Order: sequence, then C-alpha cells, then structure tokens
Amino acid sequence: MRIITVQSRRKGFTLIEAAWVTVIVGIGAVAMLELLAAGTVVNANGNQMTTAVNLANNMREIALGLPFNDPEQPVTWATKEASVASYDDVLDLDGTSFSPPLDVRRQPIADLTSWKQTVTVQSVAPDAVPSVRPNNATTATARVTVKILQNNKQVHEMSWLVVAPNPG
Repeated sequence: MRIITVQSRRKGFTLIEAAWVTVIVGIGAVAMLELLAAGTVVNANGNQMTTAVNLANNMREIALGLPFNDPEQPVTWATKEASVASYDDVLDLDGTSFSPPLDVRRQPIADLTSWKQTVTVQSVAPDAVPSVRPNNATTATARVTVKILQNNKQVHEMSWLVVAPNPG
C-alpha cells in the first residue's frame, strides 16, 4: 500500500491573517498615540496651574510685606498711590491689575505678557467674615482676593484675610 502524503505549499500567512495582524497593530499604535496626547495635555495644564499659583503667591508676598493701612492715615480706604513702587499699604492694592504680572520685588515679568493679576481688597466685619462692608467704612479686617487670568480667562483665585494690628 502506498501512502500519499500531501505537502502544503503554503509558506507564510493568508491574506485574512495578515489583515488581522494589521488591525491589531494599528489599534495598538492608535492607543499609544492617544496616551501620548493625553499626557501632553495634562502636562500643559499642570504648567499653567503652577504658573498661576506662583503669580498669586507673588501678590500675596507683596501684600504680606505691607502694613494694613497707610502709616499717615487712619484705618480707612485712602486714595491710591501713584505707582506700584509707592504702594505703602495693603489697601492701596484694591482694584489694581497688573499685566504683565509682578514678581515679589514688584517688577513686571516681561515673559508672561498673556497673564494678568487682579487684586480686590474688601472690608469685612471681623465677627462675620463672609459679610462684606463698604470699603469707605473704618475697618480693621479685610479680605484680599487675587485672580490670575491668562488670555482674559481665569485660571486661579486665592483669598486671605488681613487684620490690622491693634485695631481700634
């Protein structure tokens, strides 16, 4: 008896196998690109938030280096000083905006022209901090709010209380 052996001439893959491999590899490549894109967006947002927090802290450091009220005036909202270099109390910061923003030495940061710091100082009742009083009222407590904007879109906001020493 004679045994017939059939040898397959097939060497390599069929067209359908090659197509499946292409689809699987393609899906993997697209997934890797999506992961890379997501990481880039998160990194950019993190850099933006870091810059915003740093700019808000710069303004807080400026405010912390100033007395509560004008040394020559009673504890009231006085007239504004002529320039940021001549600001001599926290109340002078009310209603100011800085673009480009300032560093802690009150110098403009020229590389950040799309950024802006806006400062609001509000008189608050010392026994009811959430309630805002008129800014022309005699006060010993104020809430300082700094808003950081990039391209006129708010990125960060920081507030803190400032209390005059020996109020009264």
